Amino acid sequence: MQLQIKLVPGDFKYKNQNGDDVINDDDRVILGSYFPSFMYGFNLGLNYQNIEFSTNIMGQTGNKILNRKRGEIIWTPDLNMDADLAVNRWHGEGTSNKYPSSAGLRKGWNQKMSDYLVEDGSFFRIQNIQLAYNIKDKELLGAQIPATRISFTAERPLTVFKYNGFNPEVSDGIDRQTYPVPGVYTIGLNIKF
Repeated sequence: MQLQIKLVPGDFKYKNQNGDDVINDDDRVILGSYFPSFMYGFNLGLNYQNIEFSTNIMGQTGNKILNRKRGEIIWTPDLNMDADLAVNRWHGEGTSNKYPSSAGLRKGWNQKMSDYLVEDGSFFRIQNIQLAYNIKDKELLGAQIPATRISFTAERPLTVFKYNGFNPEVSDGIDRQTYPVPGVYTIGLNIKF
């Protein structure tokens, strides 16, 4: 079955993969897997005199994410589009060839599965950092200071990724409005009497 589509500037052009001059299901190719090809993580802990430092780092590479948020714009006109798409959409000769035009975003032809909706899911994250200072066997104004620990902890303070969504960690490789992962910062004081 050949698709009879009248393309205009701002529409996607689909590649004829098998060379038969017909764009149909026979031209579909695998665009990647949501399974990472490599996952990594490590912990580092250092103690020096009364100072303690520890960190946990993790990440993955080689996986793809289906960005359903972009794919659902055609069916849900009240969705907000991301800034990159809004600013860099095709809007005349000499502009982006990466994104369709505003009118093209609403056409079913431009919502067919393509590499436009598939993005790199690789990321690097500092999962946890903790810095602590221990006060032991100290005196202040002639009085013994109780054992004290002052600490600062940062949970997920940094995540680096190219994916357009909020969070590259999505279940089954499909982003259906994944929420951002918050960073949490804590200051602690532990005194033993």
